[in-house]
Amino acid sequence: MIYLDSAATTPMDPEIISSLQEYMRDQFANSGAVYGIGLDAKKKIEEAAERIASALGVPPSHNVVFTSGGTESNNLFIKGLCFPDKKNAYLGLEHPSIIETLHSFKNFGNEPFSLLEFNREGRLDLSCLPLLKEKRIKLLCLSHVNNELGTINDPSPIISGLEKESPQTRLFLDGVQAVGKIKINKSMWTGLAGYSISGHKIHGPKGIGLLIYDSKLTLNPQLHGGKQQFGVRAGTLPTPLIMALAKTVERAVARQQETQEHFKKLQEHLIEGLKKREIPIVFNSSYGEFQSPAMVNFSFPPVEGEVMVHHLEKEEIFVGMGSACSAHSKEPSKILTGMGLTEEQARCSLRVSFSKDNKLDEINIFLHAFEKAYQKLLPTFKKRAVDE
Repeated sequence: MIYLDSAATTPMDPEIISSLQEYMRDQFANSGAVYGIGLDAKKKIEEAAERIASALGVPPSHNVVFTSGGTESNNLFIKGLCFPDKKNAYLGLEHPSIIETLHSFKNFGNEPFSLLEFNREGRLDLSCLPLLKEKRIKLLCLSHVNNELGTINDPSPIISGLEKESPQTRLFLDGVQAVGKIKINKSMWTGLAGYSISGHKIHGPKGIGLLIYDSKLTLNPQLHGGKQQFGVRAGTLPTPLIMALAKTVERAVARQQETQEHFKKLQEHLIEGLKKREIPIVFNSSYGEFQSPAMVNFSFPPVEGEVMVHHLEKEEIFVGMGSACSAHSKEPSKILTGMGLTEEQARCSLRVSFSKDNKLDEINIFLHAFEKAYQKLLPTFKKRAVDE
């Protein structure tokens, strides 16, 4: 099996699996209990939060809240801060858990302000920042790394620009595709209102994630019950998953430089290999300075991406078409069409994304299988185009 869809999820690191089994066996107590093993569980959670903060360089000014993953973290922060009437803005190329959350505010007369016209190859053009002051925007929501394209929104110039052009606007970043894959500038935290992370994107367990947010902000809880986690997120905390997440984040950050260099080799090899094929490939990003090395998104009309995915699956090669959260939608990728691609170009695209376990030989096997499948499928799609 060759797995090239790590932007969707990653297999758990064997060492994390081993540790999690131990934690599941030993750390079963409720961290809210007042007896010894409950207090020990509470201590383990506090230590995990400290270890994560240390690994990422999070200052004491920011709180670490454990959630079920990136989607909950995004919902918790955006709704907790802005619902129902605080004005918010977004680029329009974010993960569905940001876009759909913001669109839910429309029911309360709070239309999110789209900055899509200021899209520059999948990232924000900073020339739009004065508009945020004019529109009295309280929160700007962006992807640190775009989940389909891999384009990077560098927080440092955005934060500096907001301080100058729209000081009342705070910045929230979805960091799910960033941690462990690109270098995190630790100076960004002082200017960030919030940041989300998900364990299963970095070889950790599913069902556990993080929200890091500025403690000066008041967040209204979205789950009501007990007063756990600063009163922001009620519910019994999953101590074993939290401990496993701490270890996952530490390992991802410690290996970041090595991982990034490995991804860059895979990315360059894939791009060069695709260019050599006699297939009309269109790359959907420039793959320069503002690009994560963790993925490549490309189009190859008229052959449709979903059909290609299933042909590659027969060879036990697994790739993606975009956000796994939108994979069952029959609509073409809103991110690709939002960037200006036609619906055909968007439908005829693949996202290949890497993990630390992928090898150059696997890229070669993918390239051969992709070319073979394309040549087999092309006559069918050419005929379909004529018939239509």
